[in-house]
Amino acid sequence: MCAAVVPEDSAEELREQLLSLRLKGQIKLHWTDESDARRKKIVAAVSELTPMTAVVTHMSQRQNKTERFRRKCLETIYYELASMGVREVVCESRMPTQNQKDVAHLVALRGQKVVDRDFTISHCRGGDDPLLWIPDIFLGAINAKHLGHDAYYEALKDLLILERTTPDSA
Repeated sequence: MCAAVVPEDSAEELREQLLSLRLKGQIKLHWTDESDARRKKIVAAVSELTPMTAVVTHMSQRQNKTERFRRKCLETIYYELASMGVREVVCESRMPTQNQKDVAHLVALRGQKVVDRDFTISHCRGGDDPLLWIPDIFLGAINAKHLGHDAYYEALKDLLILERTTPDSA
C-alpha cells in the first residue's frame, strides 16, 4: 500500500502534469499495463513532481488473507499520515462493499484512538483523479526492485518518507 502526500494548493498542478502522461484513449496510468519505455518516462516525470512525497507500507510476500493485510497496511499508513498532520485521504475505489469495509475499518481505528475523529477517507475511481496513479507507480517501482530492476526505485527513492513492513508481515 502506498499513499501520495500532496499539499492541497499543489494538487491541481500535479494532476495536470500527470494527465499529460496519459496516452490517447487511456483512462488512467497503471504500472502493469505500461511498457518498459513508458515506465521509464512515467518514473522520470513523477520523480520531478514537487511538492510530493510518498508513504509506503507493504508485505514482504504474498499472503492468502489479502483483506486482513490490506487493513494492517492501511492502519500503518493512516497512523503515519495522521502524525504528519494529514487529515483527508482519498482511496482508490474498489467494489462498494469493499469501500464500506474501508470506512468501517477507519471507524474502528478512531475508536481505538489510532487516528482522531477529524481524520477522514473518501473513495474515488482511479480514472477520475490522476493523483491516485502515484501510489501505483511507487509500488510498481518497489516491486520491480524486488525482482532485480532497481532503476525505477532509485529514481523515486528520495520522495519516500517511509517505507516499511507492517506488523504481522512475513
